[in-house]
Amino acid sequence: MIVLLVLALFGVVDGSVDLTVTEKATGRAVVDAVVDIITQSCVFDNDRLMLRRIAYAETRDGEASYTFTRGGGIWQVCDIGQTGNVENLWWVRTLL
Repeated sequence: MIVLLVLALFGVVDGSVDLTVTEKATGRAVVDAVVDIITQSCVFDNDRLMLRRIAYAETRDGEASYTFTRGGGIWQVCDIGQTGNVENLWWVRTLL
């Protein structure tokens, strides 16, 4: 019982922050964490680290100076053309 209490307190005291939900967080650790979450969800079947590669190619894992200035964040994704096409992707809903 005491061990569980100590472990619980350590998790609170260490000050760790989930950078995957922190606005404008950047770096390889953030990209790896997001890619891991998406991979574990099994939305994409064997994507061969596509999201990892896009993040590095587009903004060097968010470390590029333009990462947040031109919109799109680490992966440089924008809203143009996205909302209109979602309705036609009925199969995406079957995966969720």
